[in-house]
Order: sequence, then C-alpha cells, then structure tokens
Amino acid sequence: MERLDDKVAVVTGGANGIGAGIGRALAQAGAHVVVADVDRSAAEITAGELGRIGVRTLAVECDVRERAAVEALAEHSWQAFGRVDVMVNNAGVLPPVGRLVDLAEQEVRRVLDVNVVGVWQGCSVFGRRFIEQGTPAHILNTGSENSLGIPHTGAAAYTASKHAVLGLSDVLRRELPEFIGVSVLCPGMVATRLGSAEPNPVLAAGMDADAVGRRAVEGILRGDFYILTHPPVVELARERWEELSTAFGVQAPRFPGDEELDTREILRRNRQARRNR
Repeated sequence: MERLDDKVAVVTGGANGIGAGIGRALAQAGAHVVVADVDRSAAEITAGELGRIGVRTLAVECDVRERAAVEALAEHSWQAFGRVDVMVNNAGVLPPVGRLVDLAEQEVRRVLDVNVVGVWQGCSVFGRRFIEQGTPAHILNTGSENSLGIPHTGAAAYTASKHAVLGLSDVLRRELPEFIGVSVLCPGMVATRLGSAEPNPVLAAGMDADAVGRRAVEGILRGDFYILTHPPVVELARERWEELSTAFGVQAPRFPGDEELDTREILRRNRQARRNR
C-alpha cells in the first residue's frame, strides 16, 4: 500500500494507548478512521480528536471477543464509508502479574479471548470482506516483544497470547491473496493502560504511543511483515535463536537427505501426487 490519503482504516482498541497512536498516525497520513473500542465514550472522544485533524471518523462500541460485534463493526464501517482498506487488530489486555501456576482460570481465559480470539475475529471477518472487495488492503495485528522472546516472567498468559498473534499473522500472510498485506507490530514497553482503568506506573516509562503509531503506519506503507520499534528487543530474538541453534546442533543436526523429513517437502510431494492422479 503506497499511500493512505482517503483510505479507510478500522482500529480496535482504538480509544487509548497504541490504538489511539496508530489512529492518529493514520489520520495524519490522510486516512479516515473508525475508532472501535469496548468503551464507547472513550472511542467517541478519540474519534472527535482525530476528526479535528481533517479526516472523517466514526466511533463504534465493539467487544472483539464476540463474533457478532466484529461483524457489526465491519457492517457499520462499510455502510459509513463504502469501503475499508486497513484493519488494525489492536485490542488487548494484560492480566495481573503472577506466576503461571498461580493464575486464575478466568484471567487466563479473558486474556486469550481478547488477545487471541479477538485478533482472529478481526482477521476472519475483515479478511473475508477484503477478498470480496478485491482491492489492495492491509491487516495489522498488534503483537509484542513477548511475541519474540521472554522479556520478563510473571506474564505467562500474555506472552502465550502474543506468541499466538505472531503465529496467526504468519499463517495469514501466506493464505491471503497477494493484494492483501499483513503485518505484526512487536513493540517493547509502551505508555499505555492495556485495558486497565488506571494508568500503569511501570508502563508509563515506556515509549510514547504516538511514536509507536508512526512506526506502525510507516511499516504498513512499506509492506513490512515485522514492524519493530524498540532496538533492545533484538536481544530477545537473538537469545531465542541462539538457544534453538545450539539445541538443533546437538539434538537434530542436518545430514545428507534429511529433506525427506521436511514437512514442507512432504506436503509438496503429496500435492504433486494428488495432481498426477
């Protein structure tokens, strides 16, 4: 996607934090913005702020855990603007910090429902419509540095959810038509509330959400898959790869003919065999 002026973008979790930052960057690039959030009044305030930039906006109450709500969000967006070009699946929550063995089931389910099922809902509902629309479009999913490694303990459910977002995004980009781009945003700590009613003093020390939003929009315009914002996060990815590389070297080193064990090669041969029948 080369430009965003007069395009239409939908942002879930768009009332505050990273979502609002992305919304502002989209509006500054000339896109009309649908601010979707579980907090309708907050969505209306943010939509009003974006409207003063000079673009059209719409505020929609949406609980991304509910399929019907995401379907309604899409319907409202297409009715209001006649099209949608960018879908930002950003809504997310962070549970109380605690050891995995001590987490309450309801908290784990809440995190997975919002952070994983919510992203899947947006990808599914808007992805189908983008295919039908048949014009260049883009889906941005908000992951985290927790998608790439383990920056700290005490956030097992959140980390699992953000690993899932990366996995969903990586599969999605291989399944959609070429005219639909897919990105995963993997920021480090950002000054955001992450679903909490009160500001988090630890998160407040993070990168400004508007700076993250600008990076996200730049990545969309370039067609990047990974959108990275915090330089130190490279160490998390490096630590993981180095440990994996060492493990492969000891437990499963490459050997001549080992491509026969490659899942991709097995599936390729299976497809070829079916075509030859």
